[in-house]
Amino acid sequence: MLTSLLFALAACNPPVNDDTADTEGQGDETGETDDTGEPGGPVSVAVGEVVDMDVAEDGTVSIDVVDPGNYIVILASFAKGQGETHGYGERYEEAARVEPSDVLPSRPIDTRPPTVSAAVGDERTFDVYDGDSYVTITAKVTAVSDMVVVWEDQTTPNELGTIDEEVVAEVIWNLEDHVIPRERQVFGEESDVDASGKIDVLVSYTVNQYGAVAYVTQCDIGPVAGCGERGNEGEIVYLGVPDPDDSYGTPAGITETVAHELNHLIYGWHKYVAQDQTDASENIYLTEGMSALAQDLTGYNNGNQYVWAAALDATDYLGSDATIDSVSINDVLRGSSYYDVERDGALRGAAYLFLRYCFEQAGSMGVESDGTLVDEGGMTWLHDWFDSPELGIDTVEATMGRPVEEVALDWYTALVVDGRVENDNPAYNFEPRVVDPVTGYEFGVDMYALIHGWLQLEGPELQKVDRNDGEIRSGGVEYLKAELTEAGTIRVAVDPEAKAVARLLRVD
Repeated sequence: MLTSLLFALAACNPPVNDDTADTEGQGDETGETDDTGEPGGPVSVAVGEVVDMDVAEDGTVSIDVVDPGNYIVILASFAKGQGETHGYGERYEEAARVEPSDVLPSRPIDTRPPTVSAAVGDERTFDVYDGDSYVTITAKVTAVSDMVVVWEDQTTPNELGTIDEEVVAEVIWNLEDHVIPRERQVFGEESDVDASGKIDVLVSYTVNQYGAVAYVTQCDIGPVAGCGERGNEGEIVYLGVPDPDDSYGTPAGITETVAHELNHLIYGWHKYVAQDQTDASENIYLTEGMSALAQDLTGYNNGNQYVWAAALDATDYLGSDATIDSVSINDVLRGSSYYDVERDGALRGAAYLFLRYCFEQAGSMGVESDGTLVDEGGMTWLHDWFDSPELGIDTVEATMGRPVEEVALDWYTALVVDGRVENDNPAYNFEPRVVDPVTGYEFGVDMYALIHGWLQLEGPELQKVDRNDGEIRSGGVEYLKAELTEAGTIRVAVDPEAKAVARLLRVD
């Protein structure tokens, strides 16, 4: 299980309130109202246009449409519960809840002095988590560079051996040349609690036993509530022993993993320790989504593609929960203890897609031919986020300058509009993907990407308006297809407790 103190990158299969306001200038069209406040007459919707639907007191959403054609209803819930569902259509069912995960045991108090420098062959002990408890291991330095120290566990036996020296050398080069400088530029400097000026990568089979690819803990850069006075004192990425036959075991795979975990350390330092709010924590999926954004922006947006695919519609490849139906803005932003093992991939992917959307709406960044990153507003937004004392949804609203419901509704709209129809509203589109000239991977997202030649995406999952599953998550979204052969009304009855809002997109 995960807590705010320990952030893990899990292995991924397969191979591998209540009210929203129109945003000024977006050109949304809604039925006008008469003096009684009742909805007005039918509206004409152009292909690619998005209009708001009316919401009645009983929760029903509706719109009278003039033009025959194919439409998609964007039905969003802004009820504030977590792990809850509400009925729509003909199904009004009692809400189901998902209980929060168990809490990891507290780390033992460590009173060792900080490590100031390290040389190849040096040894020291670390307290590490093996999935059951914290154990003490001895590790030896196997490589040192200007920015990185690599340690290998000498205590825990494993059948995978050690990382090939050439792989280690390539990973170190990737980290020093791209990842670490870029993360510092885009997100901010990491801490240096051990005065070494370096990032430590500890390779240990205990991470494999834990069931993760890698993790970090804020206890190492604390003080953090529940950690005692210290953890292992340093900027440490705990890396499982890579399987050389797995994509995570390649130099690029290891680099992407370390980029993800390093961002957790930077975030924990800026958001909690430097803000002197070390007893604070946020939703695990928010922080995982931010680290996924770091994979993207440092130029290693590779394995991350499977994660955001799981938030759209990859059920044929990744399982029944890899779908937009598993997504909820509440479940990735609210609270600090929410975790759902069944929906884990979809929630991680949703968090990344939401933060990527906010980054782009803030201005994004430019990429020059030599790989230099140029701030066009997105980096400034990220620095504001990392250095804001606000947490969770409050940070969204503080840095975006709008209620989270407005931002989320535009994001839900962009997920179904982008790549499907022509629409010139920048709030309803993601940026085209751009190749990093240094790493060769693409920045950003594509709802219709062919991932690694075999995982074909076709946008978020759609349901027929008259044959739907009848449930919408609190804070979630449903996309409903509707065909009109003549002028008519599109109406969806919704449990009023869902606090639904809706928009209509004309596809053709």
